[in-house]
Amino acid sequence: MKRGAATDMQSIFPEGFVFMNSLYALSWIDLIDGLASNDEIFSQGMKEVDWTIGQLFSSKGKSSFEKNLDLEYGAFYSGWTNFVLGKKLSIQKKENRADAEVDSFKKSCAAMSMVFKRSESPYIESYSNQAWPADVLLCIACLNLHDKIFEPKYERLIDAWLEKVKVRLDKNTGLIPHSVYFPQANTKEGAKGASQSLMLNFLVDIDKEFAMEQFHIYKELFVDYRFGLPGIRQFPKGIKGEKDIDSGPVILGIGGAASIVGQRTMAKFDEQELYIGLRNSIEAFGAGLNFNDKKRYLFGALPMADAFIAWSNSVEKEPIVCDKPWRRRFHFYSILIFALLTFVLYKTNNFGQKR
Repeated sequence: MKRGAATDMQSIFPEGFVFMNSLYALSWIDLIDGLASNDEIFSQGMKEVDWTIGQLFSSKGKSSFEKNLDLEYGAFYSGWTNFVLGKKLSIQKKENRADAEVDSFKKSCAAMSMVFKRSESPYIESYSNQAWPADVLLCIACLNLHDKIFEPKYERLIDAWLEKVKVRLDKNTGLIPHSVYFPQANTKEGAKGASQSLMLNFLVDIDKEFAMEQFHIYKELFVDYRFGLPGIRQFPKGIKGEKDIDSGPVILGIGGAASIVGQRTMAKFDEQELYIGLRNSIEAFGAGLNFNDKKRYLFGALPMADAFIAWSNSVEKEPIVCDKPWRRRFHFYSILIFALLTFVLYKTNNFGQKR
């Protein structure tokens, strides 16, 4: 991060700089949450979070976003930056919180609430005339976080927002859509694995009952297996589509981003078997390498993957254990493939000797 990884990712992803910094800060916050304020690791983590918040609120952080929208700089930028700030405040003792940061967080929440109150649609803009529910959900997560840290004031607004969402679900799946037309909020792109995995991580803390309903559909339509290993599809079962800038690689229908973020989703919904299966699959296929007390995935070629993997792993405060023999299917396929290759090599070699 200190050598410009976020800037590098901005050249590949439209929101790479903000995403990288947000995930870096949130991973630290997850790690140090619950530690004593005089703990050495807590102090180190808070320094990194403070540095990252400086990056997020800098002119560079804002440079890719449009200021003159109903919500200044749009739902994506405002949602992620304010959520990071709120999460920092949530793990601090009241007397240790900086007044300027408290005022900034509350002011941003108030601005969000005003835009939601004026909007007939639950989905406000991230860019001019463009709206993505996953971005907007971060704004609602900010209001929900406000009411957990400070005196509650947004519960009715959040309930009203949820009711608007429930009558505008993707008709093909019953899930929150990936993107919508603005301002009508009709579905533009149906549910996709990457955004579903991401949204469920926040929705479960906002409305657990609705989140469980969405999760059961998500699990049925998006959880799949390849060679006995679990993965999260980028598109629902029975639907084919092409990868995009947000999906990462899509191999045999399994989405890279959907699976990495889906690992965290499974932990949030107490699905230990799927959590461990996804985590270990990512360790294998992400080519996780340890050296000099550091770790990289995909040979360090794509730091965005490292950031998402770190965030997904940071949810594991205590070791998650699964007694179910989830590896059996993978071992079966491995033995089958090994036997087939051995047979082919034997026949090829035998044929060569005869000739």
